[in-house]
Amino acid sequence: MQITDLPSAGTDGRPQLDRRPRRAGLRTLTLVALVASAGAAAAQTWSGAPTLSGYLPAGASYAPEVPTPASVLGFEVGSRAMTPGEQESYLRRLAASSDRIRLEEQGRSHEGRPQLLLVFSSPGNLARLEQLRERHLALTDPAAPAPSAAALAEAPLVVWLAYSIHGDEASGANAAPVVAYHLAASRDPAVLDLLERSIVLVDPTQNPDGMARFSSWVASHSSAVPVADPQHREKRQPWPSGRGNHYWLDLNRDWLAAEQPESRSRVATFQRWRPHVVGDFHEMGSGGGSYFFQPGVPERTNPLTPARNQELTAAIARYHARALDRAARRYFTRESYDDFYYAKGSTYPDIQGAVGILFEQATTEGRVIDTGGGALLDFPTAVHNHVLTSLSTLEGALALRDELVAHQVAFYRDPPRQAGAPAGWVCGDADRGRVDGLARALRRHGIELGGLARPLSAGGAAFEPERAFLVPATQRQRRLLTALFEERSEFPSTTFYDVSAWTFPRSWDVPCVPLSSAQLPDARPATALGAEAPPPGAFRAAEGAVAYAFDWSAHLAPRALRRLLAAGVQAAAALRPVTVATPDGERALPAGAILVPVARQALERAALERALAAAAAEDGVEVAAVTSGLASAGLDLGSLHVRPLLEPRVALAVGDGVDSSAAGALWHLLDRHWEIPTTLLERDELGSADLSRYTHLVLPDGTWNEVGDAVVARLRAWVEGGGVLMAMQDGARWAGAKLLPPPAADAAPAAGPAAATSPAESLPIAGRYARYEAERARDLVAGAIFAMQLDTSHPLGFGYPRTEVAAFRSGTDVLPAPANPFEVVARYSERPRVAGYTSEATERRLAGTPALLATRLGRGTVVRFADDPAFRTHWHGTEKLVANALFFARLVDRTAPLTP
Repeated sequence: MQITDLPSAGTDGRPQLDRRPRRAGLRTLTLVALVASAGAAAAQTWSGAPTLSGYLPAGASYAPEVPTPASVLGFEVGSRAMTPGEQESYLRRLAASSDRIRLEEQGRSHEGRPQLLLVFSSPGNLARLEQLRERHLALTDPAAPAPSAAALAEAPLVVWLAYSIHGDEASGANAAPVVAYHLAASRDPAVLDLLERSIVLVDPTQNPDGMARFSSWVASHSSAVPVADPQHREKRQPWPSGRGNHYWLDLNRDWLAAEQPESRSRVATFQRWRPHVVGDFHEMGSGGGSYFFQPGVPERTNPLTPARNQELTAAIARYHARALDRAARRYFTRESYDDFYYAKGSTYPDIQGAVGILFEQATTEGRVIDTGGGALLDFPTAVHNHVLTSLSTLEGALALRDELVAHQVAFYRDPPRQAGAPAGWVCGDADRGRVDGLARALRRHGIELGGLARPLSAGGAAFEPERAFLVPATQRQRRLLTALFEERSEFPSTTFYDVSAWTFPRSWDVPCVPLSSAQLPDARPATALGAEAPPPGAFRAAEGAVAYAFDWSAHLAPRALRRLLAAGVQAAAALRPVTVATPDGERALPAGAILVPVARQALERAALERALAAAAAEDGVEVAAVTSGLASAGLDLGSLHVRPLLEPRVALAVGDGVDSSAAGALWHLLDRHWEIPTTLLERDELGSADLSRYTHLVLPDGTWNEVGDAVVARLRAWVEGGGVLMAMQDGARWAGAKLLPPPAADAAPAAGPAAATSPAESLPIAGRYARYEAERARDLVAGAIFAMQLDTSHPLGFGYPRTEVAAFRSGTDVLPAPANPFEVVARYSERPRVAGYTSEATERRLAGTPALLATRLGRGTVVRFADDPAFRTHWHGTEKLVANALFFARLVDRTAPLTP
């Protein structure tokens, strides 16, 4: 997972990417100072060439008819990193040879690779597997009668072992076939007892696409004689590395949002089985050559996680310690990693009655690595450690079977009830697409939704049945629902491994109003919202129509517009509100409405109407026929404020120096959501590429100060010639400093009163050094939700029904305020923090600073985002700002400050 409590910070106080070198883009946030924290013993290496018997319990007997990995692969596990195809080939052969396995496909990755799941149990259990699963699930149904002692005793224990969600953390995916062989072939009475009393799910590689990239790189650069030098090319993956999936996204941050197909399949499996224990197998930095397993930092556990969860985690930890002690391996347990963010594989189970356990093996990044001071760590040892803790997880879980079952039953049947807590929520908005998206995201986690039989007014808002749904608080997933809806701002610790807030209604920009018991309707019909297919819009051709129009606020309006433009349809945007005449009466449309005239189209009318009908059916837009060019209010169709639109030709800067996750999120948004062809353009080729091919160039977060002056001059000339430069985070700050005139001195945001001395001077000298990390964490923004005020009259603010929009914020850097206030499209509120952690001083410093700027430069425009508007592909509330920059930035008029 490669993240420490507080990675070394730059001058701005933000965590810095590992500079090893940044261009490789592979080890984001390496675990540092592990030698000191874990002890001084040298790392160990495997004794001789790896053998299957060396991984398995001594003296164990195995069925000869079950194939070993080497008999299928042609090499011993650990001698090199296997490919996902090799792993799949062996596991399919294994499943065909054993009556203890049921092989399933959970789904397919972006690149079409299968996500295998091996279900292990006794042959008798597998014959009635569905019956056992239903019996297990029935225990956690709060609406059913309390289970009897006999039912509890007969319920199966369910354990899930999940490997290598980061594709370049190879030891887990290579340990999985060894564990699978052991479960399939062992004659040990303890294994037979385990299978008789348990169901073991083995997810052998959670990221097959990333695994393929990593194994190919290592195989291409591995020497015949293993090289331990950390600077050897084998260990220096090129950008974007094998950590992420096809779109370079971190699947271990996607368990809640479940935006990626790998995550959706895995969440469906989890909800189908609801395991008691989940083992989540990773790798960390190589320094020190140690091994980590939870419970982790005690005070950094999410407050919603029951104390019993940590007690059980600690109890199982004793089995890991015993297994690793026997092998004389080094490990640590209560440092660096926490259990706070529920979107990770080891924490997602904790808020659902299970015990999730994170395992981190020091990486070898190949066959062997020098972990410091000449101490070597080889790949077979790394694989062996994961095998050992896989088996200790099963041993410990079986020994604690009764306690684990009881914990899960109590978790769902006796959730805490806080005084004044809502009886439920009503969620809805005018844009049915976003409402449907939120409903779909909730339903993937087994959250129950209800519909409205009639309109409902609550919290000063009106909710319509077809555009709203109910979320009753009394349901099985009450605790998870709380985690998804809460806006927590008080925390027992100010140090976070990852983000500190993830409120779902805010991420979708959908109002959700809490309801009391009296307000929550008794009869709740089922809602159609939340199905996997988006809801259709509406279109009806009209013989006398002079134009067609649709509202830009629809969630998939950008996809609809891009499809129309690509088909050769001429479309325009209304820069002011317009009220059009339709066969059903007048219809008011806000600024940003898309108008499609019938006349002077390259397509025949029938083809034009078919294209509009497809946009309504597939993209959910409601297309209205306009029967007159004369509007009763607002703009007429021939107004000079109705501007023609062009299909954007987009290049996205990628490669060395660019944050791969940020770039991947933007690529995914453009490619998968809006179907906009996007050129992935190497950052280092910006000085030589033919930029005239593009209307838009997108610069994600990254290290942009490495770009030379010649490239800066070239980009400035391209923008002045009419290009639109869209820059995010560090890219935005770089673009502002390099391409635009400096802001006026009196326009710069206040940074607060300067301290006479360093804050550290106020700390007592005794223990000052030991408190450094905690004190520095206090002023960081640990992934929080900030409110910004949006100018919805600006073309870059079109499509938003409210002026307040929640943005996801990380880091403490600000964009300087421009001398021209009309360039500010959005700024942070005076009290901007909605949820998550940031210090009062940092919040005051960020308050009122620009969040989105649009600056004309020659005939072009520079658009700067202070934050990542497509954060991890699931912050949908701000993604329309990206669409506005793509389609409307060329419509931004030149402005100047007004003189008094």
